[in-house]
Amino acid sequence: MKKKTILLIFFSVILIGAIIWCVNAPYREVNLNDNLQTIQKAETCISVHELYKDKEWDTMIVIKPYDNHTASNEKIDMGYAGDRDAILDNTLFDSICTLLFIKDNKLVAFSSIYRNVIDFNSLGKTTYNGTDKIRIINKIATDC
Repeated sequence: MKKKTILLIFFSVILIGAIIWCVNAPYREVNLNDNLQTIQKAETCISVHELYKDKEWDTMIVIKPYDNHTASNEKIDMGYAGDRDAILDNTLFDSICTLLFIKDNKLVAFSSIYRNVIDFNSLGKTTYNGTDKIRIINKIATDC
């Protein structure tokens, strides 16, 4: 009886620890839809930095549909493995482009953008500095 109680307490502590660890995992996906709608209304060239201002970043990487090579780039420190899995899963769908916001080769945030909201598939390159300029017209992002 005493052995069962000790085992039950031990596994309960392990389970509670795992739950706390999962809740505190730094999942970094952000929703940019409202900001993108506002930017689209301007119909002018904007700096890429306008897309996401909540945290500091220096590089934006655009992952287009089926581009799992860029998504699996090991040079980018994704930190939490769930972020890399979510980003890789997005490459399987024709309907999603993913924007990665990077600082010093570490993932700061990412956003999954449905192409019917804004289509980033027409951009000419995959890597942008914060000062590079793009334009969003008729739900399509293009280089300026």
